[in-house]
Amino acid sequence: MATNTTTFDLLPHNKHVDWESPETTFRMYVGYLSLLFDIGVLTYHFTTPFHPKFYVKTTRRRVLQLHILSGCLEIIACVCAFYAEDPTKYAYAAAAFGAIAHVPSTFYQIPTVLGIKAFLVPSLGLVTALHGYFAINLVLNPTSFYYLLSTYLTVHIYAWSRVFFALYYRFKLFEGHRFSAAMLTSGTLLVPSVLGLRGNIGLIAFVIVSDIILRSTGTVEFWKAWTTEHPRELASNPEKKVVLEALVTAAEVSNAVESLSVQEPKDRYSRICATVMTANARNTSPREKAHAVFRAIDVNRDNELSVGEFKDFLIACGISTFEMEDKLMLEGLFQNRKVVTADDFCAWFTKSWIHSSSISVPRLPSTPRGQAKLVFDTLDADGSGTLDLVELETLLTSWGLPHTEAAAYLKENDKDQSGAIEFQEFYETMSTIWKFAIQSFIDEGKIRVEE
Repeated sequence: MATNTTTFDLLPHNKHVDWESPETTFRMYVGYLSLLFDIGVLTYHFTTPFHPKFYVKTTRRRVLQLHILSGCLEIIACVCAFYAEDPTKYAYAAAAFGAIAHVPSTFYQIPTVLGIKAFLVPSLGLVTALHGYFAINLVLNPTSFYYLLSTYLTVHIYAWSRVFFALYYRFKLFEGHRFSAAMLTSGTLLVPSVLGLRGNIGLIAFVIVSDIILRSTGTVEFWKAWTTEHPRELASNPEKKVVLEALVTAAEVSNAVESLSVQEPKDRYSRICATVMTANARNTSPREKAHAVFRAIDVNRDNELSVGEFKDFLIACGISTFEMEDKLMLEGLFQNRKVVTADDFCAWFTKSWIHSSSISVPRLPSTPRGQAKLVFDTLDADGSGTLDLVELETLLTSWGLPHTEAAAYLKENDKDQSGAIEFQEFYETMSTIWKFAIQSFIDEGKIRVEE
């Protein structure tokens, strides 16, 4: 870690940067690029709806507003201190915005960070602590170039994560783990810029030690949630999505090719695979699709689905036995039972898997009400005309909200206390959800516009 805490005798800072030092040059280039990307990040914030997790709880929304405002003011104060003849008052202002507002607001939001918490919570906690450390030392050394630049750089962890997220999205990299990859790349760039080349070793060590402690003290359920990707998009577990697409394919093909129901199992599965690219998909309700899937898999037509029938179908669709055991989690459907009924299967399909499905529309609605209706219909897993609390809670928790906050938000917006949300309620009181969801669903392919 660099230890240059010497107060510069020569001011202003911008005229006395040691460009002969590779370390200083690297830090300066990162600083200039950070300022450039600030413009893009602010533009993104002003043109894109905030994530719904910042709206369902008033306190979280207020903290987010404080976080953005204090971050902007801190950056401006740092830039002014860099160019001012006497940086003292600007350095004090930057340190105050950071230590009093930006750092505490960041710590408040860390527990609900998206991505893989096992990586991101410890690393974000470390970077935020460093930000506070440098801000406090800037108060004690207001003319120190080292503390000024370090404070400025550590406030940019989120801005850089947005840059990397946009790059990974543009080039389709790290699909399914894009948010985690972006945040980790941001951290591995900024930590060495303030701690030197040993910074990333310290970061990795801190994450490993933190997770060892948490795993030894937490429950199995906690550890599973801690190590699961929570994407910014609605996209669910990508492995589950592969299985769902195979299931929906079965429904679409069985609807389009009636002769499949009377063919021998081996021929029937082969035909499903062979006709997947030419099947005419039907825009039926999720429950109707679930019934069609069940009929396609129920080979012996006894209205019961066995583990063997289900595995045979998945193998025919190209899913290996290893992948089934490792990814599919058959216990989610069968729960130690040898067979399941059509009702069991439909309930599992609509409630547990529907958020990975997709629908096709000829064109996107041009009015807010039309967009809200499209999102509403997409989420109406059982085609009942209402959104029950399970459907909406699944959506909100998949977006990273704690179950308690999701439940409280739904209860608050269920004006008639019916236990379900009708479209009018959804349109009028949940604009945060459908405004965010419409673009998110399109980006991830959940809503597809027919060409």
